[in-house]
Amino acid sequence: MVGAMKRPQFGTAVCYCVAVVCAAIAIFLRGLLTPLWGSGFPYLTSFAAIVLVAWLGGLGPGLVVTFLCGAAAVYFWFLPTQSLANHPVGDLSSLSAFLFIGIAISVLNELLQRRERRDATVRRQAEETSSRLAAIIQSSDDAIVSKDLDGMIKSWNPAAEKMFGFTAAEAVGRSITIIIPADRLHEEDTVLGRIRRGLTVDHFETVRMRKDGSRLGISLTVSPVRNAAGQIIGVSKIARDISDRQRAEEERQKLLAATQAARADVEAALRAKDEFLAVVSHELRTPLNAVYGWGTMLRGGQLDEATAARGLEAIVRNAHAQVQLIDDLLDVSRVASGKMRLDVQSVDFPAVVGAAMDAINPAAVAKGVRLQSVLDPRAGPITGDPNRLQQVVWNLLSNAVKFTPKGGEVKIHLQRKNAHIELIVSDTGRGITPELLPVLFERFRQGDSSTTREHAGLGLGLALVKSLVELHGGTVEAQSSGTGQGATFTVKLPLPMTPRLDAMTERHHPAASPALSLAAGARLDGLRVLVVDDDADALVLAATILNRAGALPIACHSASEALEEIRRSAPDVLISDIEMPGEDGYALIRKVRALERASGGGLPAIALTAYGRKEDRVRTISAGYNMHVPKPVAPAELTTLVASLVGR
Repeated sequence: MVGAMKRPQFGTAVCYCVAVVCAAIAIFLRGLLTPLWGSGFPYLTSFAAIVLVAWLGGLGPGLVVTFLCGAAAVYFWFLPTQSLANHPVGDLSSLSAFLFIGIAISVLNELLQRRERRDATVRRQAEETSSRLAAIIQSSDDAIVSKDLDGMIKSWNPAAEKMFGFTAAEAVGRSITIIIPADRLHEEDTVLGRIRRGLTVDHFETVRMRKDGSRLGISLTVSPVRNAAGQIIGVSKIARDISDRQRAEEERQKLLAATQAARADVEAALRAKDEFLAVVSHELRTPLNAVYGWGTMLRGGQLDEATAARGLEAIVRNAHAQVQLIDDLLDVSRVASGKMRLDVQSVDFPAVVGAAMDAINPAAVAKGVRLQSVLDPRAGPITGDPNRLQQVVWNLLSNAVKFTPKGGEVKIHLQRKNAHIELIVSDTGRGITPELLPVLFERFRQGDSSTTREHAGLGLGLALVKSLVELHGGTVEAQSSGTGQGATFTVKLPLPMTPRLDAMTERHHPAASPALSLAAGARLDGLRVLVVDDDADALVLAATILNRAGALPIACHSASEALEEIRRSAPDVLISDIEMPGEDGYALIRKVRALERASGGGLPAIALTAYGRKEDRVRTISAGYNMHVPKPVAPAELTTLVASLVGR
């Protein structure tokens, strides 16, 4: 996630200079696109500059880019083509939305930077504490000894050597009975027995024996040693001369307090960081839900004129760039934390490559770049995740088209070689400098090169390509003769050892229904669906989607209002947001499940939420929801899920 990435450290003056340069680049790029777009999308190239500068410098530089780009858009594309007298509401709404988004991004990055600085301080303090504790143990005047549950000595500090006469080399690995007099052996059995049963051992005074056979009166403190899971795996003992009892009881209290404080600080910092990132993700995803839904329906021509006008009012920014940025950042975080999961199946790789080419072709045509392909139909099937593999191909093609000038050419060659398949993407673009080649696939590395500064993007695409290819057991490499010589990327993926049955025959579950049209979704004629969301746009969107599918939506703005509606009208399905003021979605479903079944206690329920982590899904299902659906959700997907839930 963003908080786990290495953030370059610059001075304040440098950050503001970078802000001005990035704003100028964004304005310049938008100017280059004027022949294609005219005055439309005046802010589109500004978002990447805002995100990059806010990530680097925080609130101040982010606001500088926001207001510079906003002022430039008004001056160059806003006023000359659309007078305020003719379109005051739409113009001011788009400008206000842009300023709001820029300010929000800047504020969120400022909060994130503060959290990172605080986390770094906590980690540094924890490391210093750990080092200090190790030094304390080594320099302690108290004999500090640890042993396993069989009584075998595991550690022996210098004070123990001085007190008992055995060196660490002589003591470690031997039984603790070497220092216990014969008449005191029963104490060891008692101590170990209580420790094994999880019982405590009180501080006590006893007698131990030195190497030379002399006896020593000591005060002994016994503590269990636990592993990370909290299981007792051994015992630690602190022994001291009785004459030094008071002093030793004080260098121990400090030791325990420092250890507990350091652990508590680290755990609190990690929890706060996870919660903060979850909130950031939620706040960025929620507005995208309305934009995504309305855009899908508008594109499909499913709305009448009045409803379409309401949808246009809700669309105040280009959601696609924001969703792509969020997904890339989350993918990088998943890879870095080892949480990336693949939906492994048999994959027709030529079809995956073809789909990626279809997706990138409009951008290539618009830029005047020719796409040529040679695809070996025998290059497959392979085993992998089709969506992630298509993401690999799309990123490589997108990168090639972006850095290839008008009139240039991008070639795609797919072939089978021995036990692997080979995908080669080459272009006639700007090429790669020799010093950049070794670090080309590192995260954000492109952001430091002069080539990248002239193009949008944060340099995450190639890092994701490398990670996803390696997760599939393959390799990727880049070659270039230098600046102006183009670039070639080669991906090698292993073929399965034996053919898979599902690669040769298409199988269907015997109870599966015929496939529904992706655009249309399922019909919900006459179905009463209760929708709960404190966000007005999201509520209107969901109600419109359900109404278009033939359902009878009932809209509620709070959990309490929804509970009253369930008792009053007995709806067929409940769709609820999770984060709401007062009572959240968890509280709502618990109260619903507490009702008698005849009063709505068995109501089928869907959690429609911007929280999309695995632990969030587990929590919603455990609370009583039948399904967990992360935002944004396509209209056809929502209606199909509702139909599935009620058995239609």
